[in-house]
Amino acid sequence: MIKRGAFLNIRHWRMTAGIALVVLFYACAHVVSPTGGPRDEDPPEVVRSSPPNYSANFDDNQIRIFFNEFVALHNIRQQLLVSPPMETMPEVRIRGRSIVMDIEEDMRPNTTYNFFFGDAIRDITEGNAIPNFQFVVSTGDHVDSLALGGQVKNAFNLAPEEGVYVMIYDNIYDSVPYLERPVYLAKTDKNGKFTISNMAEGSYKMFALDDRNYNFKYDLPEEWIGFLDSLVSPRYFEAVHDTLEDGTLNPLPDIGHSYTLYLFQEEDTVQRITSSRLVREGLIEMVFRVPFDSAHVREIKEPFDQQWHVPEFGIYHDTLRIWFAETGRDTLHLEVLDGDQVLDTIVRSTRPRRPARQPDEEEEPVLNISPEFRRRGAVPFFRPLTLRSEHPLAEIDTGRIQLYIHDSIPHLSHFYVTDQALRTAEMYPPLEEETSYRLDILPGAFTDIYGLTNDTLGISFTTNSRENYGNLILDVEVPETGHQNILQLLNTDQDVLQEKIISEGGRYVFRHLTASRYLVRLIEDLDGSGSWTTGHYLRQRQPEPVHMLSDTIQIRENWDVEMPWTITPFNSITP
Repeated sequence: MIKRGAFLNIRHWRMTAGIALVVLFYACAHVVSPTGGPRDEDPPEVVRSSPPNYSANFDDNQIRIFFNEFVALHNIRQQLLVSPPMETMPEVRIRGRSIVMDIEEDMRPNTTYNFFFGDAIRDITEGNAIPNFQFVVSTGDHVDSLALGGQVKNAFNLAPEEGVYVMIYDNIYDSVPYLERPVYLAKTDKNGKFTISNMAEGSYKMFALDDRNYNFKYDLPEEWIGFLDSLVSPRYFEAVHDTLEDGTLNPLPDIGHSYTLYLFQEEDTVQRITSSRLVREGLIEMVFRVPFDSAHVREIKEPFDQQWHVPEFGIYHDTLRIWFAETGRDTLHLEVLDGDQVLDTIVRSTRPRRPARQPDEEEEPVLNISPEFRRRGAVPFFRPLTLRSEHPLAEIDTGRIQLYIHDSIPHLSHFYVTDQALRTAEMYPPLEEETSYRLDILPGAFTDIYGLTNDTLGISFTTNSRENYGNLILDVEVPETGHQNILQLLNTDQDVLQEKIISEGGRYVFRHLTASRYLVRLIEDLDGSGSWTTGHYLRQRQPEPVHMLSDTIQIRENWDVEMPWTITPFNSITP
């Protein structure tokens, strides 16, 4: 028999032991809970392979490569490239901590094969890839040991291009990048540099491709390319022997010279109108597929006896706006041309569809006129006072415009329309430094082509001074080439701020610069177009050469910076 007190003691002991076990379990679980750690950023490493990498006398149909961790294959069908090319691509599969590559066709005798994996081999935890991994074997008694290297740069800003394929062809006819996969391949690093090793002796065509569909062919208009004008020949370089994980020696060539390819996108010259619409009564807008040279329209059903519209070009010359007043017609039949080339014929109503119910009261429309400067802060003294009209202007009544200095002293001034679209009016004479102005514009000062006039407008502002700006003085030396050059001042986002057309070396000044950092670019304008012209592969035309001043330039207020700059001709081969 168990006494009641004893029973209570036993029950108390069991409860206490249970609580202790729960606490102990929680504490243990809390202690061993993973606390994380630094992220694994190391790619897998090769520990051995069968056969060893860079083996000669290979006569098997299978290659197996072992790694120090489990790996995965990422886009292996798109990334694996074999040179020389095979009719049937090898089958690659995972087996444990290794990959197995089965070769399904007879290999050429006395030939070095390079299996280029790109970054397809990755660890399974963080996806870290082995960059530019390649496996090399030879069916002969030696491994080809010639090599070449270089760099790929953006043709327009000379920035290094990362992740671009550099492709080598032993067939050297012009259209080979469109039709064939290369025999050798490399991928540029973050500095745009590449090395292609284990090449056989010969002359090759070199081509760079930003391959958007991963088929190693130039077959998309949005793909960027670069090429050399002449063939290349690999050379033997003194090897820097690096011991691999499997104990073999990897001959890494010390490239003593390099090739430079300039990457560009070919201009799309197929022109057409992608859309057209009646924006509002009196305004038709047309959008073009590529920038035009000299777009214009003409009425073909009932030609007008006089000028009936005002054209306005978009800033990138890919948009054309047709402003027109009352034509007396409900419909226009317009033939659209770019130069002498007829692009399309469009039929547009001159009036938009009216809503089923009109508002009971409509405000009398007015012409909106606004200054082209920010209302806050001082206005740059060196720029003309400019007004922008909502619509093309037909008339300016200067008697209804009055400019005052210090709010009370009348200042004689005139406004003139200065742009083709008749929407910009500039004041003459120019503004003065550190002066306060008030501009009063009375109703009827501006009349547009629709007969609308402005409402009352009052603008007060103050100009700044020369001490708010710095100047850049460039002493430029350019080779005597017989063509003009475009000298450009850029901000750090590479937007063009100022430019000058120059034909010879000399002293050139960029004035009125705010305190900031700037870049300078010079374009060799070979065709005299006044802008940079891209290249064309089949025409064997390289993009126009571009030179960038190596460093950014710091401009400070009330300070002049003077710099020399010597332009040297391009050379695609650097000894």
